Amino acid sequence: MTPAGALPQQAHTVVVGGGTAGCVIAARLAESGRPVLLLEAGPDYGALTDGKWPGELLDPASLPTTHDWGYTGSGAAGQPLAFDRARVIGGCSAHNGCTQTVGWGGDYDAWAAAGCPGWDAAALAPLFATAAERLGFRHYTSEEIQPFHQDFVRACRLAGIPAVDDLDDLGAAQSVGCAPVNVRDVTRINTAFGYLDALRDRPNLTIAADCHVDRVHFRDGVVEAVAVTGHGRTSTVRAQEVVLASGAYGSPEVLLRSGIGPRAHLEDLGIAVVSDRLGVGSNLHDHPAAMLEFAGTAELRRDLDEFARGGWLPEEQAVLKLRSPVSDGPYDLHVYPWVEPDATLENGWRCIVPISQLRPRSRGTVRLASADPGVRAAVDPRFFADGAGADLESVRHGLRWAVANVVPAMRRYLGEPLHDPVPSDDAAVNAWIMRNHSHYWHPAGSCAMGSADEPTAVVDHQGRVFGVTGLRVADASVFPDIPRATPALPTVVVAENIARFMIAERV
Repeated sequence: MTPAGALPQQAHTVVVGGGTAGCVIAARLAESGRPVLLLEAGPDYGALTDGKWPGELLDPASLPTTHDWGYTGSGAAGQPLAFDRARVIGGCSAHNGCTQTVGWGGDYDAWAAAGCPGWDAAALAPLFATAAERLGFRHYTSEEIQPFHQDFVRACRLAGIPAVDDLDDLGAAQSVGCAPVNVRDVTRINTAFGYLDALRDRPNLTIAADCHVDRVHFRDGVVEAVAVTGHGRTSTVRAQEVVLASGAYGSPEVLLRSGIGPRAHLEDLGIAVVSDRLGVGSNLHDHPAAMLEFAGTAELRRDLDEFARGGWLPEEQAVLKLRSPVSDGPYDLHVYPWVEPDATLENGWRCIVPISQLRPRSRGTVRLASADPGVRAAVDPRFFADGAGADLESVRHGLRWAVANVVPAMRRYLGEPLHDPVPSDDAAVNAWIMRNHSHYWHPAGSCAMGSADEPTAVVDHQGRVFGVTGLRVADASVFPDIPRATPALPTVVVAENIARFMIAERV
Protein backbone atom coordinates (compact mmCIF):
# COMPACT_ATOMS: atom_id res chain seq x y z
CA MET A 1 0.00 0.00 0.00
CA THR A 2 1.34 3.42 -1.00
CA PRO A 3 0.44 6.67 0.83
CA ALA A 4 -0.32 9.80 -1.22
CA GLY A 5 3.00 11.36 -0.32
CA ALA A 6 4.83 8.47 -1.97
CA LEU A 7 2.73 8.26 -5.12
CA PRO A 8 4.71 7.54 -8.27
CA GLN A 9 5.15 10.51 -10.54
CA GLN A 10 3.87 8.52 -13.48
CA ALA A 11 2.01 5.31 -14.24
CA HIS A 12 1.01 3.50 -17.38
CA THR A 13 -2.61 2.82 -16.37
CA VAL A 14 -4.37 4.56 -13.50
CA VAL A 15 -7.60 3.01 -12.20
CA VAL A 16 -9.62 5.56 -10.24
CA GLY A 17 -11.66 3.86 -7.53
CA GLY A 18 -10.93 0.59 -5.77
CA GLY A 19 -14.57 -0.44 -5.41
CA THR A 20 -16.62 -3.30 -6.80
CA ALA A 21 -15.46 -2.68 -10.39
CA GLY A 22 -12.10 -1.02 -9.77
CA CYS A 23 -10.58 -3.98 -7.96
CA VAL A 24 -11.63 -6.24 -10.82
CA ILE A 25 -10.29 -4.19 -13.70
CA ALA A 26 -7.04 -3.34 -11.88
CA ALA A 27 -6.46 -7.03 -11.17
CA ARG A 28 -7.22 -8.16 -14.70
CA LEU A 29 -4.93 -5.56 -16.25
CA ALA A 30 -2.14 -6.39 -13.78
CA GLU A 31 -2.54 -10.10 -14.53
CA SER A 32 -2.01 -9.29 -18.21
CA GLY A 33 1.34 -7.71 -17.34
CA ARG A 34 0.31 -4.08 -17.59
CA PRO A 35 1.68 -1.66 -14.94
CA VAL A 36 -1.32 -0.44 -12.92
CA LEU A 37 -1.80 2.17 -10.21
CA LEU A 38 -5.08 1.72 -8.31
CA LEU A 39 -6.25 4.80 -6.43
CA GLU A 40 -8.82 4.34 -3.66
CA ALA A 41 -10.29 7.30 -1.76
CA GLY A 42 -10.93 5.22 1.34
CA PRO A 43 -8.74 2.94 3.46
CA ASP A 44 -7.16 -0.32 2.38
CA TYR A 45 -7.04 -2.91 5.15
CA GLY A 46 -4.83 -5.25 3.18
CA ALA A 47 -5.45 -8.87 2.32
CA LEU A 48 -8.13 -10.81 4.15
CA THR A 49 -5.44 -13.01 5.70
CA ASP A 50 -3.74 -9.94 7.23
CA GLY A 51 -6.47 -9.88 9.87
CA LYS A 52 -6.85 -6.07 9.86
CA TRP A 53 -10.36 -5.74 8.47
CA PRO A 54 -13.10 -4.27 10.69
CA GLY A 55 -15.54 -6.93 11.79
CA GLU A 56 -18.63 -5.21 10.40
CA LEU A 57 -17.16 -5.32 6.87
CA LEU A 58 -16.62 -9.06 7.17
CA ASP A 59 -19.92 -9.97 8.83
CA PRO A 60 -22.41 -10.95 6.08
CA ALA A 61 -25.43 -11.05 8.41
CA SER A 62 -26.21 -7.32 8.08
CA LEU A 63 -25.36 -4.21 6.05
CA PRO A 64 -22.73 -1.90 7.55
CA THR A 65 -22.57 1.83 6.81
CA THR A 66 -19.34 2.67 8.61
CA HIS A 67 -17.44 3.71 5.47
CA ASP A 68 -20.15 5.73 3.74
CA TRP A 69 -19.39 8.59 1.34
CA GLY A 70 -22.30 10.65 2.66
CA TYR A 71 -24.39 11.25 -0.45
CA THR A 72 -27.92 12.39 0.35
CA GLY A 73 -30.98 13.51 -1.54
CA SER A 74 -34.75 13.32 -1.45
CA GLY A 75 -37.57 11.11 -2.57
CA ALA A 76 -40.60 11.84 -4.73
CA ALA A 77 -42.43 13.63 -1.90
CA GLY A 78 -39.35 15.45 -0.63
CA GLN A 79 -38.54 12.94 2.11
CA PRO A 80 -34.81 12.81 2.96
CA LEU A 81 -32.96 9.77 1.62
CA ALA A 82 -29.44 8.52 2.20
CA PHE A 83 -27.70 7.26 -0.94
CA ASP A 84 -25.18 5.00 0.77
CA ARG A 85 -21.93 4.27 -1.10
CA ALA A 86 -18.91 2.62 0.50
CA ARG A 87 -15.58 4.45 0.71
CA VAL A 88 -13.14 1.57 1.24
CA ILE A 89 -11.15 -0.88 -0.85
CA GLY A 90 -13.72 -3.28 -2.26
CA GLY A 91 -16.31 -0.49 -2.31
CA CYS A 92 -19.95 -1.51 -2.05
CA SER A 93 -18.99 -5.17 -2.35
CA ALA A 94 -17.67 -4.70 1.22
CA HIS A 95 -21.02 -3.22 2.34
CA ASN A 96 -23.59 -5.22 0.39
CA GLY A 97 -26.26 -7.63 1.51
CA CYS A 98 -24.47 -10.51 -0.24
CA THR A 99 -27.50 -11.45 -2.37
CA GLN A 100 -26.19 -11.90 -5.91
CA THR A 101 -28.42 -11.99 -8.99
CA VAL A 102 -27.75 -11.93 -12.73
CA GLY A 103 -31.00 -10.44 -14.03
CA TRP A 104 -32.70 -11.34 -17.29
CA GLY A 105 -30.64 -12.08 -20.39
CA GLY A 106 -32.97 -10.04 -22.61
CA ASP A 107 -31.79 -6.82 -20.96
CA TYR A 108 -28.18 -7.48 -22.01
CA ASP A 109 -29.29 -8.53 -25.49
CA ALA A 110 -30.99 -5.13 -25.76
CA TRP A 111 -27.70 -3.39 -24.91
CA ALA A 112 -26.00 -5.22 -27.77
CA ALA A 113 -28.84 -4.49 -30.18
CA ALA A 114 -28.64 -0.77 -29.33
CA GLY A 115 -25.04 -0.45 -30.52
CA CYS A 116 -22.97 -2.19 -27.84
CA PRO A 117 -21.50 -5.33 -29.45
CA GLY A 118 -20.08 -7.88 -27.05
CA TRP A 119 -22.67 -7.18 -24.36
CA ASP A 120 -25.32 -9.76 -25.24
CA ALA A 121 -26.25 -12.41 -22.68
CA ALA A 122 -24.40 -15.21 -24.48
CA ALA A 123 -21.16 -13.20 -24.50
CA LEU A 124 -21.50 -12.25 -20.83
CA ALA A 125 -22.57 -15.64 -19.44
CA PRO A 126 -18.96 -16.94 -19.06
CA LEU A 127 -18.01 -13.73 -17.25
CA PHE A 128 -20.87 -14.17 -14.79
CA ALA A 129 -19.57 -17.68 -14.09
CA THR A 130 -15.99 -16.44 -13.63
CA ALA A 131 -17.11 -13.68 -11.26
CA ALA A 132 -19.14 -16.15 -9.22
CA GLU A 133 -16.09 -18.36 -8.82
CA ARG A 134 -13.79 -15.47 -7.87
CA LEU A 135 -16.19 -14.23 -5.21
CA GLY A 136 -16.84 -17.64 -3.71
CA PHE A 137 -20.55 -17.78 -4.47
CA ARG A 138 -22.56 -20.53 -2.86
CA HIS A 139 -26.23 -21.35 -2.30
CA TYR A 140 -27.76 -21.62 1.14
CA THR A 141 -28.59 -25.11 2.26
CA SER A 142 -32.16 -25.64 3.45
CA GLU A 143 -30.91 -25.73 7.05
CA GLU A 144 -29.35 -22.26 6.66
CA ILE A 145 -32.57 -20.49 5.65
CA GLN A 146 -33.82 -18.73 8.75
CA PRO A 147 -37.49 -18.96 9.84
CA PHE A 148 -38.67 -15.54 8.62
CA HIS A 149 -37.46 -16.29 5.10
CA GLN A 150 -38.81 -19.80 5.13
CA ASP A 151 -42.19 -18.30 5.96
CA PHE A 152 -41.90 -15.74 3.14
CA VAL A 153 -41.17 -18.47 0.61
CA ARG A 154 -44.16 -20.43 1.93
CA ALA A 155 -46.41 -17.35 1.54
CA CYS A 156 -45.33 -16.87 -2.08
CA ARG A 157 -45.88 -20.55 -2.87
CA LEU A 158 -49.39 -20.34 -1.44
CA ALA A 159 -50.00 -17.49 -3.90
CA GLY A 160 -48.95 -19.66 -6.83
CA ILE A 161 -45.31 -18.57 -7.23
CA PRO A 162 -42.90 -21.46 -7.86
CA ALA A 163 -40.09 -21.82 -5.33
CA VAL A 164 -36.84 -22.11 -7.30
CA ASP A 165 -33.34 -20.86 -6.46
CA ASP A 166 -32.80 -19.53 -9.99
CA LEU A 167 -31.60 -15.97 -9.41
CA ASP A 168 -28.33 -16.92 -11.16
CA ASP A 169 -30.20 -18.03 -14.30
CA LEU A 170 -30.28 -15.48 -17.15
CA GLY A 171 -33.40 -17.16 -18.52
CA ALA A 172 -35.42 -17.33 -15.30
CA ALA A 173 -38.97 -16.02 -14.89
CA GLN A 174 -41.27 -15.40 -11.91
CA SER A 175 -40.15 -17.38 -8.89
CA VAL A 176 -39.16 -17.11 -5.24
CA GLY A 177 -36.04 -18.44 -3.62
CA CYS A 178 -32.66 -17.60 -2.18
CA ALA A 179 -29.91 -16.23 -4.40
CA PRO A 180 -26.28 -17.30 -4.26
CA VAL A 181 -24.21 -15.26 -1.81
CA ASN A 182 -20.63 -13.99 -1.76
CA VAL A 183 -20.05 -15.59 1.64
CA ARG A 184 -17.25 -17.98 2.59
CA ASP A 185 -16.73 -19.23 6.15
CA VAL A 186 -19.23 -16.65 7.42
CA THR A 187 -17.21 -13.86 5.78
CA ARG A 188 -18.39 -11.39 3.14
CA ILE A 189 -16.06 -11.87 0.15
CA ASN A 190 -15.61 -8.51 -1.55
CA THR A 191 -13.86 -7.91 -4.88
CA ALA A 192 -10.63 -6.88 -3.15
CA PHE A 193 -10.45 -10.37 -1.61
CA GLY A 194 -11.58 -12.14 -4.76
CA TYR A 195 -9.39 -10.29 -7.26
CA LEU A 196 -6.61 -8.26 -5.62
CA ASP A 197 -5.35 -10.36 -2.72
CA ALA A 198 -3.46 -12.86 -4.87
CA LEU A 199 -1.72 -9.99 -6.73
CA ARG A 200 -0.73 -7.66 -3.90
CA ASP A 201 2.97 -8.60 -4.10
CA ARG A 202 3.22 -8.05 -7.86
CA PRO A 203 5.66 -5.28 -8.80
CA ASN A 204 3.39 -4.06 -11.61
CA LEU A 205 0.43 -3.37 -9.25
CA THR A 206 0.47 -0.40 -6.87
CA ILE A 207 -2.50 0.19 -4.55
CA ALA A 208 -2.68 3.68 -3.08
CA ALA A 209 -5.32 4.20 -0.38
CA ASP A 210 -6.78 7.43 1.04
CA CYS A 211 -6.20 9.07 -2.34
CA HIS A 212 -9.13 11.02 -3.76
CA VAL A 213 -8.92 11.94 -7.44
CA ASP A 214 -9.91 15.51 -8.17
CA ARG A 215 -9.77 15.47 -11.96
CA VAL A 216 -8.10 14.18 -15.09
CA HIS A 217 -5.85 16.55 -17.03
CA PHE A 218 -5.64 16.53 -20.83
CA ARG A 219 -3.34 17.91 -23.47
CA ASP A 220 -5.07 18.47 -26.82
CA GLY A 221 -7.81 16.06 -25.81
CA VAL A 222 -5.43 13.27 -24.78
CA VAL A 223 -5.10 12.05 -21.18
CA GLU A 224 -2.01 13.51 -19.54
CA ALA A 225 -2.32 13.10 -15.76
CA VAL A 226 -4.62 12.78 -12.75
CA ALA A 227 -4.73 15.20 -9.83
CA VAL A 228 -4.89 13.37 -6.49
CA THR A 229 -5.64 14.78 -3.03
CA GLY A 230 -4.82 12.96 0.17
CA HIS A 231 -2.70 13.01 3.30
CA GLY A 232 -2.76 16.81 3.35
CA ARG A 233 -1.36 17.40 -0.12
CA THR A 234 -2.17 17.36 -3.82
CA SER A 235 -0.14 15.23 -6.21
CA THR A 236 -0.12 14.87 -9.97
CA VAL A 237 0.46 11.49 -11.56
CA ARG A 238 1.19 11.36 -15.27
CA ALA A 239 -0.61 8.55 -17.06
CA GLN A 240 -0.94 7.02 -20.51
CA GLU A 241 -4.49 5.88 -19.81
CA VAL A 242 -7.05 6.31 -17.06
CA VAL A 243 -10.00 4.10 -16.14
CA LEU A 244 -12.71 5.62 -13.96
CA ALA A 245 -14.36 3.05 -11.70
CA SER A 246 -15.78 5.39 -9.06
CA GLY A 247 -19.40 4.36 -9.38
CA ALA A 248 -22.60 5.94 -10.59
CA TYR A 249 -22.01 9.06 -8.49
CA GLY A 250 -18.22 9.27 -8.40
CA SER A 251 -17.38 8.67 -12.06
CA PRO A 252 -19.57 11.50 -13.41
CA GLU A 253 -18.21 13.75 -10.66
CA VAL A 254 -14.64 13.19 -11.88
CA LEU A 255 -15.65 13.64 -15.52
CA LEU A 256 -17.45 16.91 -14.75
CA ARG A 257 -14.56 18.31 -12.71
CA SER A 258 -12.29 17.31 -15.60
CA GLY A 259 -14.28 19.42 -18.07
CA ILE A 260 -16.28 16.62 -19.69
CA GLY A 261 -20.03 17.16 -19.50
CA PRO A 262 -22.84 19.54 -20.42
CA ARG A 263 -21.30 22.86 -21.41
CA ALA A 264 -23.81 25.02 -19.57
CA HIS A 265 -23.31 23.15 -16.28
CA LEU A 266 -19.52 23.32 -16.53
CA GLU A 267 -19.50 27.01 -17.41
CA ASP A 268 -21.79 27.80 -14.47
CA LEU A 269 -19.09 26.34 -12.19
CA GLY A 270 -16.18 28.01 -13.99
CA ILE A 271 -14.80 24.70 -15.29
CA ALA A 272 -13.04 24.84 -18.65
CA VAL A 273 -14.82 22.65 -21.20
CA VAL A 274 -12.71 19.84 -22.64
CA SER A 275 -15.60 17.95 -24.25
CA ASP A 276 -19.24 19.02 -24.35
CA ARG A 277 -21.02 15.75 -23.50
CA LEU A 278 -24.69 16.11 -22.65
CA GLY A 279 -24.99 12.63 -21.15
CA VAL A 280 -22.43 12.95 -18.36
CA GLY A 281 -24.34 12.81 -15.09
CA SER A 282 -27.63 12.26 -16.92
CA ASN A 283 -29.61 9.01 -17.26
CA LEU A 284 -29.15 8.34 -13.53
CA HIS A 285 -31.65 5.78 -12.31
CA ASP A 286 -32.13 3.57 -9.29
CA HIS A 287 -34.62 0.93 -8.23
CA PRO A 288 -37.38 2.68 -6.19
CA ALA A 289 -38.88 0.62 -3.37
CA ALA A 290 -42.15 0.94 -1.48
CA MET A 291 -41.65 -0.14 2.11
CA LEU A 292 -44.05 -2.11 4.29
CA GLU A 293 -42.77 -2.24 7.88
CA PHE A 294 -43.98 -4.22 10.89
CA ALA A 295 -43.04 -4.87 14.48
CA GLY A 296 -41.84 -8.42 14.91
CA THR A 297 -43.97 -10.71 17.04
CA ALA A 298 -42.94 -12.66 20.12
CA GLU A 299 -43.05 -15.80 17.99
CA LEU A 300 -40.55 -14.27 15.56
CA ARG A 301 -38.23 -13.36 18.41
CA ARG A 302 -38.42 -16.88 19.81
CA ASP A 303 -37.82 -18.56 16.45
CA LEU A 304 -34.93 -16.27 15.49
CA ASP A 305 -33.29 -16.74 18.89
CA GLU A 306 -33.54 -20.49 18.53
CA PHE A 307 -32.16 -20.40 14.98
CA ALA A 308 -29.25 -18.13 15.98
CA ARG A 309 -28.11 -20.62 18.60
CA GLY A 310 -27.20 -23.00 15.80
CA GLY A 311 -25.10 -20.52 13.81
CA TRP A 312 -25.19 -17.10 12.16
CA LEU A 313 -28.48 -15.36 11.43
CA PRO A 314 -28.70 -13.66 8.00
CA GLU A 315 -31.10 -10.74 8.02
CA GLU A 316 -31.93 -11.00 4.31
CA GLN A 317 -32.10 -14.13 2.17
CA ALA A 318 -35.20 -14.76 0.06
CA VAL A 319 -36.14 -12.78 -3.06
CA LEU A 320 -39.35 -12.87 -5.08
CA LYS A 321 -39.29 -12.04 -8.79
CA LEU A 322 -42.75 -10.75 -9.70
CA ARG A 323 -44.28 -9.57 -12.97
CA SER A 324 -46.50 -6.49 -13.14
CA PRO A 325 -48.90 -5.62 -16.00
CA VAL A 326 -46.42 -3.07 -17.41
CA SER A 327 -43.42 -5.42 -17.47
CA ASP A 328 -41.50 -5.73 -20.74
CA GLY A 329 -40.00 -9.04 -19.66
CA PRO A 330 -40.66 -12.06 -17.46
CA TYR A 331 -40.61 -9.98 -14.26
CA ASP A 332 -40.00 -6.37 -13.26
CA LEU A 333 -40.28 -6.40 -9.45
CA HIS A 334 -38.27 -7.71 -6.54
CA VAL A 335 -39.85 -8.30 -3.16
CA TYR A 336 -36.89 -8.81 -0.82
CA PRO A 337 -37.90 -8.87 2.86
CA TRP A 338 -35.54 -8.65 5.77
CA VAL A 339 -35.51 -8.42 9.55
CA GLU A 340 -33.38 -6.07 11.62
CA PRO A 341 -32.83 -5.60 15.36
CA ASP A 342 -34.79 -2.70 16.83
CA ALA A 343 -34.46 -2.12 20.57
CA THR A 344 -37.35 0.37 20.54
CA LEU A 345 -39.84 -2.41 19.76
CA GLU A 346 -41.25 -4.77 22.38
CA ASN A 347 -39.90 -7.93 20.78
CA GLY A 348 -36.66 -6.42 19.51
CA TRP A 349 -37.19 -7.00 15.78
CA ARG A 350 -38.45 -4.91 12.89
CA CYS A 351 -39.67 -6.62 9.69
CA ILE A 352 -39.40 -4.85 6.33
CA VAL A 353 -41.12 -5.99 3.12
CA PRO A 354 -39.91 -3.78 0.25
CA ILE A 355 -41.35 -3.88 -3.26
CA SER A 356 -38.86 -2.57 -5.81
CA GLN A 357 -39.30 -1.66 -9.47
CA LEU A 358 -36.39 -3.19 -11.41
CA ARG A 359 -36.81 -1.41 -14.76
CA PRO A 360 -37.53 2.22 -13.89
CA ARG A 361 -38.39 4.58 -16.74
CA SER A 362 -37.63 7.64 -14.62
CA ARG A 363 -34.28 9.32 -15.13
CA GLY A 364 -32.38 11.75 -12.94
CA THR A 365 -29.04 13.50 -12.68
CA VAL A 366 -25.72 13.82 -10.90
CA ARG A 367 -24.65 17.47 -10.90
CA LEU A 368 -21.74 19.16 -9.21
CA ALA A 369 -22.60 21.49 -6.36
CA SER A 370 -19.06 22.88 -6.52
CA ALA A 371 -15.82 22.37 -8.43
CA ASP A 372 -14.27 21.50 -5.06
CA PRO A 373 -13.66 17.72 -4.93
CA GLY A 374 -14.45 17.75 -1.21
CA VAL A 375 -18.08 18.72 -1.86
CA ARG A 376 -20.42 15.86 -2.72
CA ALA A 377 -22.45 16.17 -5.89
CA ALA A 378 -26.20 16.78 -5.92
CA VAL A 379 -27.84 13.41 -6.60
CA ASP A 380 -31.41 13.38 -7.90
CA PRO A 381 -32.76 10.07 -9.26
CA ARG A 382 -36.17 11.74 -9.85
CA PHE A 383 -38.05 8.69 -8.63
CA PHE A 384 -41.48 8.18 -10.25
CA ALA A 385 -40.97 11.09 -12.64
CA ASP A 386 -41.72 9.13 -15.83
CA GLY A 387 -44.53 10.85 -17.67
CA ALA A 388 -46.56 7.72 -18.38
CA GLY A 389 -46.63 6.68 -14.73
CA ALA A 390 -45.40 3.15 -15.47
CA ASP A 391 -43.04 3.09 -12.48
CA LEU A 392 -45.90 3.87 -10.11
CA GLU A 393 -48.20 1.35 -11.80
CA SER A 394 -45.62 -1.39 -11.44
CA VAL A 395 -44.90 -0.70 -7.76
CA ARG A 396 -48.62 -0.28 -7.07
CA HIS A 397 -49.24 -3.76 -8.46
CA GLY A 398 -46.45 -5.25 -6.34
CA LEU A 399 -47.60 -3.43 -3.22
CA ARG A 400 -51.15 -4.70 -3.56
CA TRP A 401 -49.89 -8.20 -4.29
CA ALA A 402 -47.77 -8.17 -1.12
CA VAL A 403 -50.60 -6.78 1.02
CA ALA A 404 -52.98 -9.43 -0.30
CA ASN A 405 -50.65 -12.44 -0.29
CA VAL A 406 -47.60 -11.95 1.92
CA VAL A 407 -48.97 -10.06 4.90
CA PRO A 408 -51.92 -12.36 5.75
CA ALA A 409 -49.83 -15.50 5.29
CA MET A 410 -47.08 -14.23 7.63
CA ARG A 411 -49.24 -13.01 10.51
CA ARG A 412 -47.36 -15.14 13.04
CA TYR A 413 -44.23 -13.03 12.40
CA LEU A 414 -45.60 -9.69 11.15
CA GLY A 415 -47.08 -7.78 14.07
CA GLU A 416 -48.33 -4.21 14.32
CA PRO A 417 -47.81 -2.22 11.06
CA LEU A 418 -45.30 0.60 11.43
CA HIS A 419 -46.34 2.27 8.18
CA ASP A 420 -49.38 4.37 7.29
CA PRO A 421 -52.39 2.28 6.19
CA VAL A 422 -52.28 1.47 2.48
CA PRO A 423 -55.36 3.05 0.82
CA SER A 424 -57.49 1.36 -1.81
CA ASP A 425 -57.95 3.68 -4.80
CA ASP A 426 -55.16 4.16 -7.34
CA ALA A 427 -54.54 7.87 -6.80
CA ALA A 428 -54.31 7.47 -3.05
CA VAL A 429 -52.00 4.46 -3.39
CA ASN A 430 -49.77 6.44 -5.73
CA ALA A 431 -49.53 9.23 -3.17
CA TRP A 432 -48.78 6.66 -0.44
CA ILE A 433 -45.96 5.17 -2.50
CA MET A 434 -44.43 8.57 -3.21
CA ARG A 435 -44.55 9.49 0.50
CA ASN A 436 -43.24 6.18 1.80
CA HIS A 437 -40.77 4.94 -0.78
CA SER A 438 -37.06 4.46 -0.38
CA HIS A 439 -34.74 2.73 -2.84
CA TYR A 440 -32.76 -0.47 -3.40
CA TRP A 441 -29.29 1.22 -3.24
CA HIS A 442 -28.68 0.48 -6.94
CA PRO A 443 -27.66 3.70 -8.76
CA ALA A 444 -26.65 3.27 -12.39
CA GLY A 445 -26.53 4.77 -15.85
CA SER A 446 -24.96 8.19 -15.28
CA CYS A 447 -22.21 7.65 -17.92
CA ALA A 448 -24.26 5.52 -20.30
CA MET A 449 -22.71 3.25 -22.90
CA GLY A 450 -23.98 3.60 -26.46
CA SER A 451 -23.17 4.23 -30.10
CA ALA A 452 -21.25 7.27 -31.32
CA ASP A 453 -24.35 8.77 -32.94
CA GLU A 454 -26.34 8.69 -29.68
CA PRO A 455 -26.05 12.25 -28.28
CA THR A 456 -26.56 11.23 -24.65
CA ALA A 457 -24.08 8.31 -24.72
CA VAL A 458 -20.88 8.97 -22.75
CA VAL A 459 -18.79 5.89 -23.59
CA ASP A 460 -18.62 3.38 -26.41
CA HIS A 461 -19.03 -0.38 -26.03
CA GLN A 462 -15.44 -0.67 -24.82
CA GLY A 463 -15.88 1.99 -22.14
CA ARG A 464 -13.95 4.67 -24.07
CA VAL A 465 -15.16 8.20 -23.32
CA PHE A 466 -16.34 10.00 -26.43
CA GLY A 467 -14.49 13.21 -27.34
CA VAL A 468 -11.15 12.44 -25.64
CA THR A 469 -8.39 9.85 -25.92
CA GLY A 470 -7.02 7.57 -23.21
CA LEU A 471 -9.98 7.70 -20.81
CA ARG A 472 -12.50 4.96 -20.04
CA VAL A 473 -15.29 4.30 -17.55
CA ALA A 474 -15.89 0.80 -16.19
CA ASP A 475 -18.58 0.55 -13.50
CA ALA A 476 -22.37 0.63 -13.05
CA SER A 477 -22.54 4.13 -14.48
CA VAL A 478 -22.13 2.71 -18.01
CA PHE A 479 -25.36 0.65 -17.87
CA PRO A 480 -27.64 2.13 -20.57
CA ASP A 481 -30.58 0.62 -18.67
CA ILE A 482 -30.10 -1.08 -15.34
CA PRO A 483 -30.69 -4.83 -15.62
CA ARG A 484 -33.45 -6.37 -13.51
CA ALA A 485 -30.94 -7.55 -10.92
CA THR A 486 -29.08 -6.55 -7.83
CA PRO A 487 -26.26 -4.89 -9.79
CA ALA A 488 -23.17 -5.92 -7.81
CA LEU A 489 -22.57 -8.97 -9.97
CA PRO A 490 -23.39 -7.20 -13.29
CA THR A 491 -20.94 -4.47 -12.24
CA VAL A 492 -18.19 -7.06 -11.79
CA VAL A 493 -19.05 -8.34 -15.27
CA VAL A 494 -18.77 -4.79 -16.67
CA ALA A 495 -15.24 -4.57 -15.30
CA GLU A 496 -14.37 -8.05 -16.58
CA ASN A 497 -15.64 -7.23 -20.06
CA ILE A 498 -13.97 -3.84 -20.39
CA ALA A 499 -10.71 -5.32 -19.11
CA ARG A 500 -11.08 -7.99 -21.79
CA PHE A 501 -11.49 -5.31 -24.45
CA MET A 502 -8.46 -3.41 -23.15
CA ILE A 503 -6.22 -6.50 -23.06
CA ALA A 504 -7.29 -7.58 -26.55
CA GLU A 505 -6.55 -4.09 -27.86
CA ARG A 506 -2.89 -4.51 -26.87
CA VAL A 507 -2.44 -7.88 -28.65
